[in-house]
This record gives sequence, structure tokens and C-alpha cells, in this order.
Amino acid sequence: MRVLVTGGAGYVGAKVCEELAREHEVIVFDLQEPAGSHGRYLRGSIMSPADLSWAMQGCDAVAHLAAIPRPGTDSPDRIMEVNVLGTHRVLEAAANAGVSRLVMASSDSAYGFVFGEGRIRPEYLPLDEEHPLRPRDAYGLSKVLGEEICRCFTRSHGLSTVCLRYCWVWSAEHHARREEFAAASERFIGQLWGYVDREQVAKAVAAAVAAEDIKHETLLIAAPQTFIPTPTLELIAEYLPGVRVDEDYFAADPMRSCFNTARAERVLGV
Repeated sequence: MRVLVTGGAGYVGAKVCEELAREHEVIVFDLQEPAGSHGRYLRGSIMSPADLSWAMQGCDAVAHLAAIPRPGTDSPDRIMEVNVLGTHRVLEAAANAGVSRLVMASSDSAYGFVFGEGRIRPEYLPLDEEHPLRPRDAYGLSKVLGEEICRCFTRSHGLSTVCLRYCWVWSAEHHARREEFAAASERFIGQLWGYVDREQVAKAVAAAVAAEDIKHETLLIAAPQTFIPTPTLELIAEYLPGVRVDEDYFAADPMRSCFNTARAERVLGV
């Protein structure tokens, strides 16, 4: 397949392009030139319908990763403009070009825990795709709206869409600081002590691009364990007392992640 990767020169996008290039023709669509050579580079902006229309021609699938990646790096207004309007323009261009599958980078921030102010409590653990979404910042809200845009285009245009809600994405540099992070477990309540390796995200995107028989899916992507060397039930009891917990889920692995990725494993095999 020919796969367009928006934001393909970025932190996650570069790894996604590397993974996709094993099986597919890759087009890297970004404002900055990629450091690697895993695909043909096209300079363009997701805010430009003309750029998108030109880049989408002949593409079978799109991995949409371009976004302002977190709150605090730009104004809330700009985050909403790029992440929401930009996503709508990507979907519109994909539908007009006859693209059959679009995979969008969503985020666990959609739940409202990661960047929300104050200690926000989940209704239950482990978290799954059905948990209510209650964003409290522009970034999380932009991801919720991006997911809705994908559902809309699946309904209106028959475009197959997959939204991947992945956690804090780690590289080797993060793993080198694992002990430092573990010593500050209270700091990471919002993340529910979850993470995912860049390589795992890239494999999930590649699997989502190629998976058959999907109309729309929203899937959690996370590492199987937390990054804290404390049993997860102990972390929950200390920092999130009173939250409803499926203890059988954690009995299988005391360090098991608070993110239940069973659906992604079933749908994508990753």
C-alpha cells in the first residue's frame, strides 16, 4: 500500500515511518524534513487543504500523527485550531482522494486524568475504551473531538478509521530515567503510571493500517506493566483509594498496567 504519514518527521512519526516502510510505500508529510530516509518526503501542512489534496493522491491509507503534542507548548486556541480543524481537513482530503483507511493518533489524555488540574479519579480500574471521557484541557478535548471527527467520516463517507489512544510514549532515554520516575510515583497519578514504547506504538499503527474488516475502532495502546516497581493494587490503594477495582485483572500480574489493552490485542494482534 501507499501510506501517507502526517507528522512523519516527528518523535513518534519517524518510528512509524520506519515500521511502515518494511511493508509499504511511505510518504512523509511534514513541515520539517525527516532525519531518516524511510519514505518519500513531501513538505506540507495539515492546515492547507491544497497541500493535503496534492499529497493524498494515489494513497491507500493515512496515518495521521501531526498535532500540537501537549498542552503548554502553544495556546489553547492554537491547539484546538491545529488538532481539531487540521484533523477535519485531513479526513476531508482522505475521503475526497478515495483513501480506504485512516489511523489517527489519539491519547489517554482524552480521559482527563493526565493533564487535568487536581487529582482526578477514574470511575474504575483497569481503564478501558468504554470509560467516560472528561477532558479538562484543550489538548485532551482536541483528541476527543478528533475521535468524533473520525466516527463522522466513517458514517458519512464510509472511510474506515482507527483511533489509537496511546499513553506516554517512551524512548531509550526515558528507560534510562526509570528509577528517577519510580521514586516520584505521586507525580504520575494522572498517567496512572502507564507508558508505551515508541516501537510498540509504531507496530500498532502499522497493524491498524493493514487490519481487515474495520469500520471504526478506538483502541488503547499501553505497555503491559506500569513503570513503577510497586504492585499496582498498592499504588491504587495509596493514591486512588475507593476507586472500584477489578482485582482479578491485577491478580494475573501484580505489576499490571492500569490500562486494559485487551481490545487492541484482539483487533490488531499487538
